[in-house]
Amino acid sequence: MKRLKRPAGAGGLRPRPGTGRSLKRLLVALVVLTVLAAGFAVWLGYFTDVCSVRGVEITGNRILDTAYIRQLSGVDSYENLLRVQVGRLERNLERDPWIREARIGRELLNTVRIDVTERVPVALVDAGGTGFLVDPSGYVIAGVATDQFQELPRVYAAQVPPPNIGEKLSDAQVAECVKVIGTMPQGLRDTIAMGNPFDGRGQVFISRNGYNVVYGDARDMENKNEILEAIVADIAGNNRAVAYIDVRVPDSPVIMPR
Repeated sequence: MKRLKRPAGAGGLRPRPGTGRSLKRLLVALVVLTVLAAGFAVWLGYFTDVCSVRGVEITGNRILDTAYIRQLSGVDSYENLLRVQVGRLERNLERDPWIREARIGRELLNTVRIDVTERVPVALVDAGGTGFLVDPSGYVIAGVATDQFQELPRVYAAQVPPPNIGEKLSDAQVAECVKVIGTMPQGLRDTIAMGNPFDGRGQVFISRNGYNVVYGDARDMENKNEILEAIVADIAGNNRAVAYIDVRVPDSPVIMPR
Protein backbone atom coordinates (compact mmCIF):
# COMPACT_ATOMS: atom_id res chain seq x y z
CA MET A 1 0.00 0.00 0.00
CA LYS A 2 1.31 3.40 -0.94
CA ARG A 3 1.62 6.03 1.77
CA LEU A 4 -0.12 9.28 1.07
CA LYS A 5 2.19 12.18 0.94
CA ARG A 6 1.30 15.22 3.05
CA PRO A 7 0.93 18.24 0.86
CA ALA A 8 3.52 20.88 1.27
CA GLY A 9 2.62 23.43 3.93
CA ALA A 10 0.05 21.14 5.63
CA GLY A 11 2.02 20.78 8.85
CA GLY A 12 -0.75 22.65 10.84
CA LEU A 13 -2.42 26.03 10.94
CA ARG A 14 -0.09 28.81 11.83
CA PRO A 15 -1.23 32.27 13.02
CA ARG A 16 -0.86 34.99 10.54
CA PRO A 17 1.98 37.33 11.28
CA GLY A 18 0.84 40.21 13.53
CA THR A 19 -2.35 38.50 14.87
CA GLY A 20 -1.04 38.41 18.48
CA ARG A 21 -0.18 42.09 18.43
CA SER A 22 -3.63 42.94 17.08
CA LEU A 23 -5.33 41.06 19.93
CA LYS A 24 -3.18 42.85 22.49
CA ARG A 25 -4.05 46.21 20.98
CA LEU A 26 -7.74 45.29 21.06
CA LEU A 27 -7.56 44.26 24.73
CA VAL A 28 -5.73 47.45 25.65
CA ALA A 29 -8.33 49.49 23.81
CA LEU A 30 -11.14 47.69 25.67
CA VAL A 31 -9.48 48.31 29.05
CA VAL A 32 -8.98 51.98 28.23
CA LEU A 33 -12.59 52.33 27.11
CA THR A 34 -13.81 50.59 30.30
CA VAL A 35 -11.74 52.90 32.50
CA LEU A 36 -12.94 55.96 30.62
CA ALA A 37 -16.57 54.80 30.87
CA ALA A 38 -16.21 54.17 34.60
CA GLY A 39 -14.61 57.57 35.10
CA PHE A 40 -17.36 59.22 33.12
CA ALA A 41 -20.01 57.40 35.19
CA VAL A 42 -18.34 58.55 38.42
CA TRP A 43 -18.14 62.12 37.16
CA LEU A 44 -21.76 61.97 36.03
CA GLY A 45 -22.90 60.56 39.38
CA TYR A 46 -20.90 62.79 41.70
CA PHE A 47 -20.67 66.09 39.87
CA THR A 48 -24.01 66.47 38.08
CA ASP A 49 -27.63 66.32 39.24
CA VAL A 50 -28.23 62.92 37.64
CA CYS A 51 -28.08 61.26 41.10
CA SER A 52 -29.53 64.10 43.12
CA VAL A 53 -31.74 63.09 46.06
CA ARG A 54 -35.32 63.68 44.97
CA GLY A 55 -37.24 61.25 47.15
CA VAL A 56 -37.06 59.89 50.71
CA GLU A 57 -39.24 56.88 51.56
CA ILE A 58 -39.74 56.03 55.26
CA THR A 59 -41.27 52.76 56.44
CA GLY A 60 -41.67 50.76 59.66
CA ASN A 61 -42.72 53.59 61.98
CA ARG A 62 -45.96 53.30 63.93
CA ILE A 63 -45.31 55.64 66.83
CA LEU A 64 -42.73 58.14 65.63
CA ASP A 65 -43.81 60.78 63.12
CA THR A 66 -42.47 60.40 59.58
CA ALA A 67 -41.35 64.02 59.40
CA TYR A 68 -39.49 63.61 62.71
CA ILE A 69 -37.65 60.52 61.45
CA ARG A 70 -36.60 62.34 58.29
CA GLN A 71 -35.30 65.30 60.27
CA LEU A 72 -33.53 63.10 62.84
CA SER A 73 -31.76 61.07 60.15
CA GLY A 74 -30.08 64.12 58.62
CA VAL A 75 -30.82 62.92 55.09
CA ASP A 76 -31.76 66.42 53.95
CA SER A 77 -28.17 67.56 54.40
CA TYR A 78 -27.24 65.49 51.34
CA GLU A 79 -28.01 66.60 47.80
CA ASN A 80 -26.29 63.73 45.98
CA LEU A 81 -27.44 60.14 46.44
CA LEU A 82 -23.94 58.70 46.08
CA ARG A 83 -22.63 60.96 48.84
CA VAL A 84 -25.21 59.82 51.40
CA GLN A 85 -23.35 58.31 54.38
CA VAL A 86 -25.54 55.32 55.20
CA GLY A 87 -23.86 54.41 58.49
CA ARG A 88 -24.03 57.98 59.77
CA LEU A 89 -27.76 58.23 59.07
CA GLU A 90 -28.40 54.90 60.80
CA ARG A 91 -26.48 56.01 63.88
CA ASN A 92 -28.39 59.29 63.96
CA LEU A 93 -31.69 57.42 64.05
CA GLU A 94 -30.63 54.78 66.57
CA ARG A 95 -29.82 57.49 69.11
CA ASP A 96 -33.57 57.81 69.66
CA PRO A 97 -34.62 55.27 72.32
CA TRP A 98 -37.76 54.43 70.36
CA ILE A 99 -35.71 53.14 67.40
CA ARG A 100 -34.21 49.71 67.95
CA GLU A 101 -32.75 49.43 64.46
CA ALA A 102 -32.50 51.65 61.37
CA ARG A 103 -31.62 50.52 57.85
CA ILE A 104 -30.76 52.98 55.10
CA GLY A 105 -30.76 52.07 51.42
CA ARG A 106 -30.03 53.93 48.19
CA GLU A 107 -32.15 53.25 45.14
CA LEU A 108 -30.67 54.60 41.95
CA LEU A 109 -31.00 57.11 40.70
CA ASN A 110 -32.67 59.46 43.16
CA THR A 111 -34.27 57.75 46.20
CA VAL A 112 -33.17 57.18 49.80
CA ARG A 113 -35.05 54.46 51.67
CA ILE A 114 -35.27 54.59 55.47
CA ASP A 115 -36.68 51.58 57.32
CA VAL A 116 -36.94 51.69 61.10
CA THR A 117 -37.81 49.04 63.67
CA GLU A 118 -39.36 50.65 66.72
CA ARG A 119 -39.17 49.24 70.22
CA VAL A 120 -42.45 47.87 71.52
CA PRO A 121 -43.31 48.66 75.15
CA VAL A 122 -44.74 45.76 77.15
CA ALA A 123 -45.11 47.46 80.53
CA LEU A 124 -45.14 50.81 82.30
CA VAL A 125 -42.81 50.97 85.29
CA ASP A 126 -44.21 53.26 87.99
CA ALA A 127 -41.20 54.66 89.84
CA GLY A 128 -42.24 57.23 92.42
CA GLY A 129 -45.22 58.50 90.46
CA THR A 130 -43.36 58.78 87.15
CA GLY A 131 -44.06 56.31 84.38
CA PHE A 132 -41.42 54.69 82.18
CA LEU A 133 -42.18 52.61 79.12
CA VAL A 134 -40.00 49.51 78.86
CA ASP A 135 -39.56 46.78 76.26
CA PRO A 136 -39.23 43.03 77.06
CA SER A 137 -35.46 43.33 77.54
CA GLY A 138 -35.93 45.98 80.24
CA TYR A 139 -34.75 48.80 77.98
CA VAL A 140 -36.28 52.12 79.07
CA ILE A 141 -37.87 53.77 76.04
CA ALA A 142 -39.49 56.92 77.37
CA GLY A 143 -40.88 58.71 80.38
CA VAL A 144 -44.66 59.24 80.42
CA ALA A 145 -47.45 60.18 82.78
CA THR A 146 -48.69 57.22 84.77
CA ASP A 147 -52.23 57.65 83.44
CA GLN A 148 -51.10 57.09 79.86
CA PHE A 149 -50.90 53.74 78.06
CA GLN A 150 -53.66 52.23 80.19
CA GLU A 151 -53.54 49.07 78.07
CA LEU A 152 -50.10 48.18 79.47
CA PRO A 153 -49.50 46.39 82.79
CA ARG A 154 -48.09 48.63 85.54
CA VAL A 155 -44.99 47.47 87.39
CA TYR A 156 -44.74 48.80 90.93
CA ALA A 157 -41.24 50.20 91.48
CA ALA A 158 -41.63 52.94 94.08
CA GLN A 159 -38.86 51.37 96.17
CA VAL A 160 -36.14 51.94 93.56
CA PRO A 161 -34.67 55.10 91.99
CA PRO A 162 -36.20 56.16 88.66
CA PRO A 163 -34.47 54.41 85.74
CA ASN A 164 -32.53 56.21 83.02
CA ILE A 165 -34.13 56.60 79.60
CA GLY A 166 -32.05 54.90 76.93
CA GLU A 167 -30.64 52.33 79.36
CA LYS A 168 -31.77 48.99 80.77
CA LEU A 169 -33.42 48.68 84.15
CA SER A 170 -30.80 48.42 86.86
CA ASP A 171 -32.98 46.83 89.55
CA ALA A 172 -32.95 43.05 89.12
CA GLN A 173 -36.42 42.44 90.60
CA VAL A 174 -38.11 45.07 88.45
CA ALA A 175 -36.26 43.82 85.37
CA GLU A 176 -37.39 40.24 86.12
CA CYS A 177 -41.00 41.36 86.43
CA VAL A 178 -40.81 43.08 83.04
CA LYS A 179 -39.14 40.01 81.55
CA VAL A 180 -41.98 37.77 82.77
CA ILE A 181 -44.59 40.13 81.36
CA GLY A 182 -42.72 40.23 78.06
CA THR A 183 -42.81 36.43 77.68
CA MET A 184 -46.58 36.25 78.16
CA PRO A 185 -48.74 35.79 75.05
CA GLN A 186 -50.49 39.03 74.15
CA GLY A 187 -53.91 37.76 75.19
CA LEU A 188 -52.62 36.78 78.63
CA ARG A 189 -50.66 40.01 79.03
CA ASP A 190 -53.82 41.99 78.34
CA THR A 191 -55.43 40.50 81.44
CA ILE A 192 -52.68 41.83 83.74
CA ALA A 193 -53.25 45.19 85.43
CA MET A 194 -50.25 45.39 87.76
CA GLY A 195 -47.09 43.55 88.75
CA ASN A 196 -45.41 43.58 92.16
CA PRO A 197 -41.74 42.52 92.02
CA PHE A 198 -41.22 42.87 95.77
CA ASP A 199 -43.64 40.27 97.09
CA GLY A 200 -41.87 37.57 99.08
CA ARG A 201 -43.43 34.92 96.84
CA GLY A 202 -41.66 36.21 93.74
CA GLN A 203 -43.50 38.00 90.92
CA VAL A 204 -47.13 38.59 91.85
CA PHE A 205 -49.65 40.13 89.45
CA ILE A 206 -53.10 41.62 89.85
CA SER A 207 -55.48 40.83 87.04
CA ARG A 208 -57.90 43.34 85.58
CA ASN A 209 -60.67 41.18 87.08
CA GLY A 210 -59.27 41.64 90.58
CA TYR A 211 -57.71 38.27 91.40
CA ASN A 212 -54.00 37.77 92.13
CA VAL A 213 -51.58 35.64 90.15
CA VAL A 214 -48.69 34.24 92.18
CA TYR A 215 -46.13 33.59 89.45
CA GLY A 216 -42.89 33.11 91.36
CA ASP A 217 -39.50 33.66 89.73
CA ALA A 218 -38.62 33.72 86.05
CA ARG A 219 -37.89 30.00 85.79
CA ASP A 220 -40.00 27.68 83.63
CA MET A 221 -41.87 30.64 82.15
CA GLU A 222 -43.11 28.75 79.07
CA ASN A 223 -44.92 26.16 81.17
CA LYS A 224 -46.22 28.74 83.64
CA ASN A 225 -47.60 30.89 80.83
CA GLU A 226 -49.26 27.92 79.14
CA ILE A 227 -50.96 26.76 82.35
CA LEU A 228 -51.92 30.28 83.38
CA GLU A 229 -53.38 31.05 79.96
CA ALA A 230 -55.60 27.94 80.16
CA ILE A 231 -56.77 28.77 83.69
CA VAL A 232 -57.55 32.39 82.82
CA ALA A 233 -59.56 31.28 79.79
CA ASP A 234 -61.50 28.81 81.94
CA ILE A 235 -62.25 31.47 84.57
CA ALA A 236 -63.48 33.91 81.94
CA GLY A 237 -65.51 31.29 80.07
CA ASN A 238 -67.27 30.03 83.18
CA ASN A 239 -67.59 33.31 85.09
CA ARG A 240 -65.77 31.81 88.05
CA ALA A 241 -65.03 33.97 91.11
CA VAL A 242 -61.38 33.47 92.03
CA ALA A 243 -59.25 34.97 94.80
CA TYR A 244 -55.86 33.94 93.39
CA ILE A 245 -54.03 31.58 91.07
CA ASP A 246 -50.69 30.12 92.07
CA VAL A 247 -48.52 28.74 89.25
CA ARG A 248 -45.18 28.65 91.04
CA VAL A 249 -45.29 24.90 90.46
CA PRO A 250 -46.87 24.77 87.00
CA ASP A 251 -47.52 21.02 87.13
CA SER A 252 -49.59 21.54 90.28
CA PRO A 253 -51.33 24.94 89.98
CA VAL A 254 -53.52 26.18 92.83
CA ILE A 255 -56.79 28.02 92.21
CA MET A 256 -58.36 29.58 95.26
CA PRO A 257 -62.09 30.37 94.91
CA ARG A 258 -63.39 33.65 96.27
